[in-house]
Amino acid sequence: MASTVIIRRNQRRRSSGGGSPWLQMLVTGLMFVGIAVGAVVAAGAAVGLSVYAYFAKDLPAPEQIEEMTLTSFETSKIYDRSGEHLLWEVVDPQQGDRSIVPFSEIPVHMRDATIALEDKTFYTNPGGINFEGLARAFVNNLMGQHVQGGSSITAQLVKNVAMDPEERYVISYERKIKEAILSVELTRRYPGVEGRDRILEWYLNTVSYGKTANGVEAAAKLYFGKHAKEMTLAECAMLAAVPQYPAMNPIDNPEAAKSRQALALQAMVNEGYITPAEAEAAKRAPVGRPKPTETADMQAPHFVTYLLQVLEQRYGRRAVYGGGLRVISSLDYDLQKDAEEIVKTNIDGWAAEHQARNAAAVVIRPATGELLAMVGSADFHDKTIDGQVNMAVEPRQPGSSFKPYTYAAAFEQGYAPGTVVNDVRTAFPIEGAAPYEPENFDLKFHGPMMLRSALACSYNIPAVWLLERIGIDSALEMAHRLGVTTLRSHYGLALTLGSGEVTLLDHTYAFSVFANGGVMAGTPVPESRREPGFRQLDPVSVLKVTDGRGQVIDEFKGPAFNEVISPQVAYLITNILSDDRARVPAYGYGSALVLSRPAAAKTGTTNSYMDAWTMGYNPQVAVGVWMGNSDYTPMTSMWGGRGAAPIWHDIMERAFSDLPEVDFAEPAGITWMTVDADSGLLPGPHTQRTVREPFIEGREPKVQDSMHKDVAICLESGRLATPYCPPEQLEHQVWPIYPTSVLEWMRSNERPLPPTEYCDRHGPNLRASDASITSPVIYQALQGLVQITGNARIDGFREYQLEYGEGLEPAQWTPIGGSHGNAVDNGVLENWDTSQLRGLYTLRLTVRGNQDRQVSVPVTVDVDKPTIRIINPEDRSLYVKELDDYMLIQVEAQDNMAIDHVEFFVDNSRVGESRLAPFSLLWTLTMSDVSNSIIPPVPQFEGELSGEENGQPSVWRKSASGTTVIYTHELGAGEEISRTTIVYDPFGATLVLPNGWGAEWSKDKDGEPVYREIHTIHVVAYDSAGNEAKSDPVMIYVEHRKKQTEKRDPSLPPVPTPTPRPTG
Repeated sequence: MASTVIIRRNQRRRSSGGGSPWLQMLVTGLMFVGIAVGAVVAAGAAVGLSVYAYFAKDLPAPEQIEEMTLTSFETSKIYDRSGEHLLWEVVDPQQGDRSIVPFSEIPVHMRDATIALEDKTFYTNPGGINFEGLARAFVNNLMGQHVQGGSSITAQLVKNVAMDPEERYVISYERKIKEAILSVELTRRYPGVEGRDRILEWYLNTVSYGKTANGVEAAAKLYFGKHAKEMTLAECAMLAAVPQYPAMNPIDNPEAAKSRQALALQAMVNEGYITPAEAEAAKRAPVGRPKPTETADMQAPHFVTYLLQVLEQRYGRRAVYGGGLRVISSLDYDLQKDAEEIVKTNIDGWAAEHQARNAAAVVIRPATGELLAMVGSADFHDKTIDGQVNMAVEPRQPGSSFKPYTYAAAFEQGYAPGTVVNDVRTAFPIEGAAPYEPENFDLKFHGPMMLRSALACSYNIPAVWLLERIGIDSALEMAHRLGVTTLRSHYGLALTLGSGEVTLLDHTYAFSVFANGGVMAGTPVPESRREPGFRQLDPVSVLKVTDGRGQVIDEFKGPAFNEVISPQVAYLITNILSDDRARVPAYGYGSALVLSRPAAAKTGTTNSYMDAWTMGYNPQVAVGVWMGNSDYTPMTSMWGGRGAAPIWHDIMERAFSDLPEVDFAEPAGITWMTVDADSGLLPGPHTQRTVREPFIEGREPKVQDSMHKDVAICLESGRLATPYCPPEQLEHQVWPIYPTSVLEWMRSNERPLPPTEYCDRHGPNLRASDASITSPVIYQALQGLVQITGNARIDGFREYQLEYGEGLEPAQWTPIGGSHGNAVDNGVLENWDTSQLRGLYTLRLTVRGNQDRQVSVPVTVDVDKPTIRIINPEDRSLYVKELDDYMLIQVEAQDNMAIDHVEFFVDNSRVGESRLAPFSLLWTLTMSDVSNSIIPPVPQFEGELSGEENGQPSVWRKSASGTTVIYTHELGAGEEISRTTIVYDPFGATLVLPNGWGAEWSKDKDGEPVYREIHTIHVVAYDSAGNEAKSDPVMIYVEHRKKQTEKRDPSLPPVPTPTPRPTG
């Protein structure tokens, strides 16, 4: 701002009619200084020498002027790894642009025009002082004419380079004397025409040409869009006139610049540099057009902005923005351009249908840690997607692409790809909250499997199970060790599903460690940024840096290495992630993860399709891809394997297309073993299937399979054989023994179950016994009217009698009915009313005949109903159909004995049951999309209207609250009554039918129509005695995703945020 004020002040002075007395004294003083200095040079007078010595004592040496010229300020340039492609010329908005060019590349016309305007005696004046100019200025001042500058080109160079900015524009004798002294010394140090050429070269490379242009090269590019050496006579003349009046430049004031061009051309004619004809032709000649907006010229813009931060950290802002650095970066220009095109092409194909408008990609060379490509958005210049935000370094949830960190930590603790885990509904307790019940991406469970399949198919329950066993801190520590610099908060078990946030750059760098056999390659993290527990190396982004004189100040000679995980652990991860066959159950055949050569890959997706990822590598290149929207707008049905994977596939294929084909090498310390496919242990005598799996030496399984049991089956009954079954009826079968949770999964998926009941066809058993109670069984819980079955058929049968008594050894017995004279063969003995009883009782059957027989069975009478409530979803939660695929119904059920099962109802329709605590059910959200024409007509009445409808009692009731009117219609009587509710308000109407289903037609605050459907949920719990309890209903809303922005109704509570369910 200060320099602008001075320029305008000088313009006013030049245009004023006369000179001030002060200026006259100044010019007179300068004349004296010029004469005195001239005398010093010519005669070396003693007084002059004294003055000279006084002012010269604090000035730089002439040799330093050259140093200052070359290093005081020059824009830095960033190139790709070949040094052939300029990515960006770093322009400091406070200092502007400057590039140094040699004298030979400055057009002769530019030199001549500058000399003609600034210092006609440049090549002849003594000591670099323009005595003629000083005299002319002196005379004009005395005569009150225009004030004219008397500084020579040499003196202006000294002022621009050697003077402090604060002193540069201050008019004082002292400054002028200093300029004169340094001018003399500079011309003495660089004599002759050659010396003056050098001084002119330095001047033309440092003088300000207005706006952001410093030096002739920067000015030529700014105003004419070309290099200085390409300028025409017309352009040289126009540019040479700018330093005297910087505001009169071709951009800000083209008419004034054109007039100034004519003055320069005339000055050149006057000095004999050009002919009048050439001057006239130059006036009519067109000049180049200003270059486009600066950002349009930036190549690999997100990489450049990232690199600028790296350079500032290393060398400081001053060096980066004014040190004239020449930076050879690690960027592969051709690969970068291809990656940009791949990203944009894929996004263009998905954006409209799936609201997937942005993506980012990073490519790293694992062996060296070099950053080869960085695409931070689909379009840097697209403001609608926040294109200038570098999504390669923005933290986002990684979804299931985080899982390899958990598995790597587990493999360090002794787990292996052959370890067996159960992918079944599992409730993980959370203190003070409902249990955490993760779901898989496909909303299914897949039963027992090895960790190989669990990771390859990205199943969630095994990953959470594994994290719970190894500890959350173990996975966090592994992620940090591998290169992730985020994740600094407290996390729960959902961490393994990607609930924390990482950057794409960190994530890709971490995967490159897997690719490089557990070894991180890169450049050391600066001491100021090092933290215990975090990575000690950074990706390599700079290959070579030279200063303005071409001296090398930094050069990448090769990476530093740090083995952060063992080669064996890295190999186990790679072996799974590169197993195309293992992932087929989840991804199918021919997915985008399958490349033309071996490669490892892992996808990830976050809740509501907010983020989609694919991370992967081969030994030569690691590629990470993120897809989503910068503003967190959810995509529609866009998961990692669908959207990000094709981008990853194409970039990978391009990245290694020119490289020799290599496979992953197996390190020493890996042992392949044949193990039981169901247990993961050494094959046992009853093993049915085997597989070969890799293990870290010393951690192989040591025991044989014991989960498979050989059992004898009675063919006649199909049950477990007893010693009484005939040998010819026996068949030996091998069955795996699973925990209850797996058996429940097998039952719900109609898988064959091992027999659990013993044969009742042979030998002494209750059904074969002549006197027995077959139901209820021992300690069975009962309630209400109980049917007692069994046998009463002994030899010489006369009668039987049933009784009950309290406790295990009753003091007295109470008959159940009377004596019965009819024999019973596996039939009903009696019906027992237990409605007035509670607690432990013993049933006794007495059968009289030739020899009386008695049998007894202890039972429990349970008349207490269970308690049950819905803990998720919360009442009036709102879901978006396209974002919330499902709703997890979780209940809290308790009983004094035991809960047998829980049944789930949505809109009064049974949608499933659960027999395994904690009881829960996954219900897929649905919408019918009906019109409001389904609202039944409402009669005209006030208060209450009674009558009959279809032969049933009908009652209409009307109530009002402000502008809201509520109608209820009850049809029927007693327990059979049904109720319909209709609500009208200024925003629309709501209908709730008797079964709990409803719909709402309203408008949002912008007047846009909103349609929601209402679902009513309730659950019923049954205990082991058959008592039942029904929960209070919970109502939820479901709506479609809005076309543009997602806004939830503030009158409704927010959807309880489930822990991430990412995968795929």
